[in-house]
This record gives sequence, C-alpha cells and structure tokens, in this order.
Amino acid sequence: MLITLPNAVEKAVTNMAIDAAMLTSIPEGIATFRHYGWLESAATFGYAQTYEAVRKFIGKDLVICRRLSGGGIVDHRNDWTYAITIHATVPCVQIPATKLYENVHRAILLALGSFDIKAYLSPCPKSCATPKIEVPLLSQCFISPSANDVLRPDGRKIAGAAMKRGRNGLLIQGSIDRGSLPDKFDYTTFQAQLIDQLSKTLNLPNTIFNDIKSASFIRHLEEEKNRFSSEKWNRQR
Repeated sequence: MLITLPNAVEKAVTNMAIDAAMLTSIPEGIATFRHYGWLESAATFGYAQTYEAVRKFIGKDLVICRRLSGGGIVDHRNDWTYAITIHATVPCVQIPATKLYENVHRAILLALGSFDIKAYLSPCPKSCATPKIEVPLLSQCFISPSANDVLRPDGRKIAGAAMKRGRNGLLIQGSIDRGSLPDKFDYTTFQAQLIDQLSKTLNLPNTIFNDIKSASFIRHLEEEKNRFSSEKWNRQR
C-alpha cells in the first residue's frame, strides 16, 4: 500500500529528521510518499561528503545539513523535494538499487509526459556495468548527472535522487529542479500524476491519503532532530 503523506514546509533539520524517522518506524507492508518544502535557504549533502569541503564550496549563505542518503550537494532554494519510504516487507524493496532508481525516475518521466514535457533518462556509462556508490567529495546533484537521472532534450538535469537502505526498509530522497520546468508548471497536478505512476511502476496499487503519527514515529522524530542538528552528525567526516 502506498500512503501519500500531507505536504509540509520545515527547516532542513526537521525535513531530514522526518525522513529518517519514517525509515525507522514505517509499518510492515507500507510505502509512503511525501513532498516537502523549506522554511530556510538550505542545501543538503550526501552522507559520504565532508562538512568542511561542502561549507567551503557552498559559502555561508545557506544552512547545510548532512543527509542520511548518499549522493551529492543539493541546493534546495529552487527545487521540488520528495521522499519515498518503503518497508522491507514490500516486494519492490528487493529490486536491485539501479533498477529501482530507474523505475522511480521513469515514473517522473511519465508524469512529465502528461504535460507534454519532453525528457529522457540519462544513459548508463560503460563504468556502471559494475555499479559504484561512491560520489566525488564535491559532486553537485544537478551538475553531475548519474545514470537514469531525468534530463531535458538539451541535457539539463530535471531530477535526481539518492537512496539509503536500513534494517526496516528503504529511503529514497529526490529533487526536481524547478528551473528546468516551465514557469507556470502545475506542481499540484504533477504530484497526483507522479503518485499514480509510482503506484503502477512499483506495483503498489492501493494509493490513499493519510498520515502516520504513531508513538514510535514521534519518539524517533525527536531522536532524529537531535541527531541531524548535532555537530557530531554534520562534521563526522
């Protein structure tokens, strides 16, 4: 079952904490989708990147926070951000990471197609015959396309994502560059189209609108807020 959580606008620490808490507390048989915005000018950076290098590169104007997932630097000042959490008991979790990444971005591609927006999936370079998780220390998500990212015909990147597998399931954190789409693009309708395509692509036909505020989630959320706001977390590498 795919549950669509209410849209939210929070600070960077809270956005990252909610995703992490969902990964830890999501119930069996459940997958969730949520779109969220940002209360502050912020960028997030991949788990393997170093705080000092990112801060030097980004400057002092943005709040920065380390993500639980990998990937590069994402500037959230003009993006449309989403997260998908899937419990370990849901069959699509067993799909290889590269194929699952492709499936999620194909759903975005199909959703964009409903608006007559032309796009394609970035081809896989020869080197990805043996997939690698490593990302250059200062990789920027929308400057360094990966295999199966969503690109415009002119090569500009529209969408990218990063993943984190945990004992309880899988987290996918994704970003769509608003600047790559028309100025008056209807994101509300796009979200509905995307959820419908994800439901089909991931074989999760029962899509409903609900919220998950279990005692377990609330407890983990407070723990994760403390973690993502800590110097230890953000400067650990």
